[in-house]
Amino acid sequence: MLELSDHARAMASVATTPVERRKMTREIRVVGKVEYNETALAIITTRVEGYVERLFVDYTGVEVKAGDHLVEIYSPDLLVAQQELLIAMSGQSNASLVESAKRKLLLWGLTQEQVDALVRDKKTSDRITLFSPIKGTVTEKMVVQKAMVKPGEVLYRLANLESVWVYLDLYEHEMPWVQYGQMVEVKSEAIPDRTFSGRVWFINPVLNEESRTVKVLLNIDNADHKLKPGMYVSAVIRAEIRANGKAAATGVEGQWSCPMHPLIMKEQAGPCPVCKMDLVQIPGASPATPQDDALPLSVPVTAVLDSGIRKLVYVEKSKGQYVPVEIVTGPRTDDAYPVLSGLDEGDLVVTRGNFLLDSQFQIRGLPSLFYKEGQAAAVGHQHGGKAPSEADPKVQTPPAPHKH
Repeated sequence: MLELSDHARAMASVATTPVERRKMTREIRVVGKVEYNETALAIITTRVEGYVERLFVDYTGVEVKAGDHLVEIYSPDLLVAQQELLIAMSGQSNASLVESAKRKLLLWGLTQEQVDALVRDKKTSDRITLFSPIKGTVTEKMVVQKAMVKPGEVLYRLANLESVWVYLDLYEHEMPWVQYGQMVEVKSEAIPDRTFSGRVWFINPVLNEESRTVKVLLNIDNADHKLKPGMYVSAVIRAEIRANGKAAATGVEGQWSCPMHPLIMKEQAGPCPVCKMDLVQIPGASPATPQDDALPLSVPVTAVLDSGIRKLVYVEKSKGQYVPVEIVTGPRTDDAYPVLSGLDEGDLVVTRGNFLLDSQFQIRGLPSLFYKEGQAAAVGHQHGGKAPSEADPKVQTPPAPHKH
């Protein structure tokens, strides 16, 4: 223990702060890129051979709604298939043959309404119109007027931009602070006055060995189409720290989600509204001990001396008396460390003058930051000086051993 007089404390400008429990948040800043929502993409292909008679959508970037017409194709094969259905209906053919002819037309791209109209009106057509299956934007157009098309040929690519995905790149040491269901703030330099928020719903299980990063996927609401696929963004991930030094639960634990569609979250069990699979309960983060779920003990960054191997703080036991205490901390926040062991709530730690105190402990050969067990006190002639125990500041030392 080192003891300082009032004058020595004033000269060293020693200041202390009590250790307290408070809310602490680990903040991670990462970059990412905006991509298409893969669940909201559509490709328009033709299932019959024919010729493009009319383009209703003739340039990239057109906004279409579900059911809007895109292109009209002339197809002799389609005319033959329609005639086969009318012949099957007019003869003594069984019902299975008629259903087979209807199914053929449906598989070739006719809608149920078009087939019903053919059965009702008995009017054939050698043209087929392809319609948009989704609401979205035409991102690619690969067809021109009067071109010949073959079955399976891609004519358009559509994307619904009302929601987009953002892929974030996280380093290995940042992964413990990211969990499924966590909310993340996203900003783009192109939209400086707007902050977007999205939920983490997928963490890539594979690490990129070249960049040493893991892809984390966010789903962002983009109803006004401000975010464009290809944009770079910056993101802030905040994880609240608990008393055990780990991230707190995100709040989605205990809810029900679909393994195939993680964006689906329900309060009760049941089938997935998309694929009809049974929903699976999201595992909870129940703490091992009640203390793990409490607020962490916080010690200011300025109080901690870090050698790279061990961390040390100086605790004021009583007025003017200081002892070194080795502590174990969690991850640093902006201005503090969570204390996992070594301190108790209410302990007074030195936040200013601790380097001077440590140097005094080193000079006297006592345990200090770089000397865990302390150094042997200098023994020898002391020309005109006082023994360490007689100097001011004072230090309490054990009695000298008896010399034979």
